[in-house]
Amino acid sequence: MFITLSVVSFDPADPPSHLVAVHNDPATNLCGRFGAVVAWELHRVLGIGSWVLLLGVAGFLAVTGMRRPVGHPVLRCIGLLLVAISLATLHALHLPNLGPLVGAPAGLAATALAMELSPRFSLVGSTLIVTTSLVIGAVVAVDVLVLGLWRLAASVAERLRHVPAAIWTTLRRMAQRPRTSLATAGGAATPSRRSSTVTPARPRGTAVSNLDEPEDEETAEAAKPARSSRSRAAARTEVEADTNAPADAEVADEELEDDEEWEYIEVEVDDDGEELEEEDEAEDEDEELEEEADGGLSDEELRQKIARLPVRMASGATAKPRDADIPRTEDYSGYKFPTLDLLKDGESNFSEEQEQIVRRQAESLERALHTYGIDGEVVGIDSGPAVTLYSVQLAAGTKVSKVSAVSTDIARSLAAQNIRIVPNMVGKTAIGIEVPNTLREKVRLKELMSGGHSEGMVLPMFLGKDASGEPLVADLTKMPHMLIAGTTGSGKSVCMNTILMSWLYTKRPDELKLVLVDPKMVELSQFQDCPHLMCPVVTESGRAAAILEWAVDRMEERYELLKEARVQNIKSYNELSEEDLYDAFEAETDEERARIPKQMPYMVFVIDELADLMMTHREVEHSIVRIAQKARAVGIHLVLATQRPQANVVTGLIKANMPCRLSFKVASGMDSRIVLDQKGAELLLGQGDMMMITPSSPEVSRAQGTLVEDTEIRKVTRYLKNVAVPSFERSLIALRASKAAETGEGGLDESERDPMFEKAVEVMIESGRGSVSLLQRRLAIGYGRASRLVDQMALAGIIGDHKGSVAREVLITAEDWERMKQMEDAEAREGTVFEGQED
Repeated sequence: MFITLSVVSFDPADPPSHLVAVHNDPATNLCGRFGAVVAWELHRVLGIGSWVLLLGVAGFLAVTGMRRPVGHPVLRCIGLLLVAISLATLHALHLPNLGPLVGAPAGLAATALAMELSPRFSLVGSTLIVTTSLVIGAVVAVDVLVLGLWRLAASVAERLRHVPAAIWTTLRRMAQRPRTSLATAGGAATPSRRSSTVTPARPRGTAVSNLDEPEDEETAEAAKPARSSRSRAAARTEVEADTNAPADAEVADEELEDDEEWEYIEVEVDDDGEELEEEDEAEDEDEELEEEADGGLSDEELRQKIARLPVRMASGATAKPRDADIPRTEDYSGYKFPTLDLLKDGESNFSEEQEQIVRRQAESLERALHTYGIDGEVVGIDSGPAVTLYSVQLAAGTKVSKVSAVSTDIARSLAAQNIRIVPNMVGKTAIGIEVPNTLREKVRLKELMSGGHSEGMVLPMFLGKDASGEPLVADLTKMPHMLIAGTTGSGKSVCMNTILMSWLYTKRPDELKLVLVDPKMVELSQFQDCPHLMCPVVTESGRAAAILEWAVDRMEERYELLKEARVQNIKSYNELSEEDLYDAFEAETDEERARIPKQMPYMVFVIDELADLMMTHREVEHSIVRIAQKARAVGIHLVLATQRPQANVVTGLIKANMPCRLSFKVASGMDSRIVLDQKGAELLLGQGDMMMITPSSPEVSRAQGTLVEDTEIRKVTRYLKNVAVPSFERSLIALRASKAAETGEGGLDESERDPMFEKAVEVMIESGRGSVSLLQRRLAIGYGRASRLVDQMALAGIIGDHKGSVAREVLITAEDWERMKQMEDAEAREGTVFEGQED
């Protein structure tokens, strides 16, 4: 604005001008003496070209203010400078004496350039050269504007091209009217293949009959099919060729009604009396048909229409994430939640790059629909992180099956991997066409956590963003169990990591207890140091089956507690005060009060590979079904994942009790039907692209899953390891021994431990591997006794299963062993404890 005001108020008498002897004092320039210097230098160097630079800067600021990117800024600046110099040179060539500065009114640069060009190329040649330079500079600087003006001029020329033909047709018809009347009066017609015959034309919508015969109902009814058989009859007056028309026009006029106006039109008929259309009318009809085939819109009109459509883009990360936005309880003594600084930031410029792409794709989609004979138009665009949903309004009578039949061809026209047809969208009369984005957004956990979307949720899961770009956050307690399916590399394991990370950020270890089952031993092992675990990560399928049976027993115990407390669910139980619990359980002594659990934590069992568990232990289905049917009220939930969603893995009972189901890319449409009850999951793109159904929304919704990288998980688990250590449930640690004793496996009794058991456990923990030969060397005992010690430690859950020649894995640490001995001593002194007394 400063430079603009300086140039506008330029006065050649202001300093430092050399055109006057006495300068204005003070300077009359609106921006003072400094503004006068700026205006003088711009006029002296570029002349009127300085206005081009000012307009270019103003345009750049306007485009930037509309949040639109400006590509190649340096190249555009060069083009703008070329336009300024070329315009000033044209000024110097044609108007050398017009301007505020005497001697160089067009500027020194332009004057020097004109003096060099004129002697060599004359005035005409110099003008051509400078004009070409001006056009090149304009295309480089503002190509969109220049090409837009060119297309507008071409469109106007195209429309004006039909004006002479229309005028000639009108004049020819006006000239034919007198000749038509004379021909009618004469009543003579030359018999030939093409002869001119005069017939009266009734007003539009009136039936035409022979003038010699009276019009009756039968004739009118016979004329109706002829009038309705041609689709374009309403666009022009219908006529009937009648070779027996009376020769005298006056006789025919007497038979007409007085209140109707008649006009004689010359038509051409063949020997059979059929009408022959004129060539120009046939050409006009062909052009109209071509316009209808193209959708009735030119490329420019279609582009303008799509530009006016509202585009709902994925909401990027605009606000700075804050830890205070995460709903969580901070009243746990000595515990600190992980901070958001440990997570990666989300993408902020995705919407700006994607908007132009989806608009161009909408134009291609509408053209493709009309190419394959489908009458429909794009009426809405919802662009998400992975796919864009185009709302297409079909014409009345157009079936959705017609669109589905050419879905592969439409995908080819859009250069897309595949498309998905959504035949029915609630609240809309349009259908949906989901097209994969060429640019895919990486949805980060940090941006979902900081938006306050989990307010009021008990076990929030930040799953990703839906097809419209809105955050997808769900509460597991309302599901209440979840099934996740997907092939290798589709994003299934990342989704499970996202769910676990969501709980680590929102729940304390006393509020949530986790049991992780990982037969592959690599997916969930990163969470082995989390304080929320009830036992080490389970890798043996036999032990996982026993843990699920233990969960069923714990579910029944919790129901007994709810019954005694006279409440319906775990939430109501945790809201009771200590006095209310003492009154409900009728606890009178301190020992009885100590055995009453003051709070029941939520328990979630996460099983990574359900197929492996179902193939080796078929009785697991019974435990899973019982938990899924009854455990919601007592706060026990299941998260099951499998990469083989087959009927013998995801059985009917399991599927019926898993109302929340997520499917990533699967191998076939049958797998998709098993998980989602419909096809579609086999068309997903992988890498987090998923489809989901929930109890609140049984309709399938598409979303892009949250990306949590291994580096983020390591940072969070390392942080929590320094805050708190896991407090394992002793009943789960010793679960293997009790189950083996019940079934008679091994014939070992936990009460008959070897006197060297504790020393052998210390040797195993110190060395980090379970080996019989190691005990033989360190304890100086024989092979039989060392083998018995190893078996006892395996039954106690201290070391893992036998793996051939490889040493067994030690499952606990020295601190865990100390706590186990303390709890065992306390139990031996006091007897059986209630749930939660260890806590």
